[in-house]
Amino acid sequence: MNITLKRVMQVYVFAYAFFFASRPLSDGDFWWHLRTGEYIVRHHSIPRTDPFSFSNFGKPWVAHEWLSDLIFYLVYSHFGFNTLIFVFAVLTATAFLMVFMRCDAHAFVGAFATLLATSSVLTTVGVRPRAFTLLFASFFLLVLTQYTQGRQRKQLWLLVPVMALWVNLHAGFLIGLVLIALTIVGLFLDSWMEGKPLASAWPSARKLLLVLVASCGAVLLNPQGVKIFLFPFEFFFSPVQQNQINDWLSPNFHQPEFLPLAFLLLATTVVMALSPSRPKLSELVLFLSTLYATLKSNRHVAIFALIAAPLFANYFQSWIDSTALRRSFGSDRSERRDRANMFFAVLMLIPAVALTIQLKKEIYSTPKQERVGVPLQAVAYMKAQNVTGRTFTDPNIWSGYLIWEMPQNPVFIDGRIDMYGDEFVTYYLKIINGTEDWESAFDQYQIRAAVISPKSVLRLQMQKSPKWQEVYSDEMAVVFARH
Repeated sequence: MNITLKRVMQVYVFAYAFFFASRPLSDGDFWWHLRTGEYIVRHHSIPRTDPFSFSNFGKPWVAHEWLSDLIFYLVYSHFGFNTLIFVFAVLTATAFLMVFMRCDAHAFVGAFATLLATSSVLTTVGVRPRAFTLLFASFFLLVLTQYTQGRQRKQLWLLVPVMALWVNLHAGFLIGLVLIALTIVGLFLDSWMEGKPLASAWPSARKLLLVLVASCGAVLLNPQGVKIFLFPFEFFFSPVQQNQINDWLSPNFHQPEFLPLAFLLLATTVVMALSPSRPKLSELVLFLSTLYATLKSNRHVAIFALIAAPLFANYFQSWIDSTALRRSFGSDRSERRDRANMFFAVLMLIPAVALTIQLKKEIYSTPKQERVGVPLQAVAYMKAQNVTGRTFTDPNIWSGYLIWEMPQNPVFIDGRIDMYGDEFVTYYLKIINGTEDWESAFDQYQIRAAVISPKSVLRLQMQKSPKWQEVYSDEMAVVFARH
């Protein structure tokens, strides 16, 4: 591959991945993360019990993303929201730049595969703790790929300190351990497929095994100690979380935002079938395992994209090299053709100017509630009219914004579903679905205000109650206050 062309395309991939990843603050959970970061700064300690709700105040809470929360608050308090958006867009772009580095294909093919993968994860990126899992998983895959190819073998030990950082940023740290374990299994599978003795894979596997053990030790460097190993499984084995939280549901391919994922999935499968080079068993294990995880839950889309993109690029390149297209995009292209490719690559950076202007207008500007996804105007009204007291929200993720903007209004429930537990979440769902006596529940918990979606069943019921008055409404939210 032409080195200069590859470097130009690295700039191209990073720039466009940055544009794709620049998302508004549209995660309702962001706001309680921000408040938690402020709590850590003010109290010089990590919260161990719930400080935000009135329904479960004082209940034990594992703030497993405490370091992400701290980073959120420190960046915001010193530089503002726009800098937060910028920083996390850079993290995402860096993750996909490492994906491009794993593509052993023509620079254009690798760039197309990488940006396709980037566009397939837009539903999961933004200012979220999971951005760190995306970044570190990409780093793990790069280091492990180079190690199995016999390159940069000393860098393997970098995975250990990264794991110590990862476990304090996001519960996705378990993915790193799984990637190391699958790489070990893959070494033996590839040796068996090539007809070599399994013992021939042991020297490489042994070092990986040592790194895996050291990484497990690094996981213990967190406030929860060994208990953190069990924490991710609370999500996996919770029927309420698996069936009620959008992130844990299967991708809905009827929605346009999942079309890039569908194309990446199908295209990777097709090129691996058409390529004259046969996929390795280790590659198939990674591809199929992450494909299954993605089809089961769209939370795993990002990990699948990190793995599928290089496979798509590499086996697409193998197919290209077996056709007449190799004269333009193969390994035997001429120097003149390389110069033409360079010109075309530089030309493709021109739209970046238009995208920069669009980002300034749409993302790095005064937030609008339809873009942010929380009731900015309703909460502003509550502050102006001093509508205070215990507050109920439907949907629950709106409470995250109240936790940040109106801490004097403790909430009934928010996005920390793991802390509230399945029984309480089920109780909440019955209230908003109209199968529970909401008025008795509101009286029992002495709720003083409610912020409700206009389409909520609960709104229709509250409008009929003489105890409650609808004091504000807009296209996103309705505010009720107790008489």
